[in-house]
Amino acid sequence: MRNQISMIDFNCDWYLRDCNLTPRSTPGTMSREDVIAFLGTLDVDAIEVMYDYWKDVPAAAVRALAAEAGLPIGCCIFMHDLVLPATERAAAIEQAKPILDRTAELGAPLAMIVPGLVKPDYALDDQRDWMIDGLAACAELAKSRDLTLLAENIDMPGARELMGKGADCRAICEAVGSTAFRLIYDTGCTEIMDEDPIDALRQMAPCIAHVHVKNFRRLQPDESAQRSLISERAIHCAGCDLDAGEVELGRILKELALSGYDGMIAIEYQGEDDPHDALPHNVQVLRNLLEPM
Repeated sequence: MRNQISMIDFNCDWYLRDCNLTPRSTPGTMSREDVIAFLGTLDVDAIEVMYDYWKDVPAAAVRALAAEAGLPIGCCIFMHDLVLPATERAAAIEQAKPILDRTAELGAPLAMIVPGLVKPDYALDDQRDWMIDGLAACAELAKSRDLTLLAENIDMPGARELMGKGADCRAICEAVGSTAFRLIYDTGCTEIMDEDPIDALRQMAPCIAHVHVKNFRRLQPDESAQRSLISERAIHCAGCDLDAGEVELGRILKELALSGYDGMIAIEYQGEDDPHDALPHNVQVLRNLLEPM
């Protein structure tokens, strides 16, 4: 496979000093500028940036940091709640405009949205309809800015009820009905959702425009981790290296090649190891897996 590889700045979140999104018990050691400079030393083709890390910095300055690191910005990632009744949803759609403007200013062709969390006081079907309506409106905004809006099969608690399964993601994409809205296939989500990764991939394949590769390992009964997720089968899982978990990435990448996918593949690391050690290793693992395909 001749896929390019991108690296998400969130992969260093656990080691960020000031603005990490996943709280840790002790401060990290890296600034957000350190992260971009470090990612530029890796054998990758692009960087993907978290909106929340950089929203207080002019887009031109972020582009300059990426350019200095030798990496184009491939995607801007943001959470924006669209799972809202009509009046609030209309306001949220309006608030998405400056985020998409900023994505375009960053020079990124892709904007990944986490489109909201389930609310306890409303029917799930209604909330899914609200999300679809909001995504359709945001897709049109993205299209007018020459962007593609993306959402993934997601393992985040509170979001997975809406878009955790491959079939749900495809149904939502088809209901949105816009060429400017596509899906990200996330390999690790299938482990958390107790879903066969090949089944999920085949369900989503017609709508996939991007891929995230990550892996999880099961925690032992006497083991704990500060960063962990509980699967749909109530199994405690921790992020790990691509070659150290339950997800059979080689099998998935072969199926992806058969589907004809030739786009970007982003490495997503959610472990607790020092990224200076973990990320170069994971780049090499992915390149080795892609080489014979």
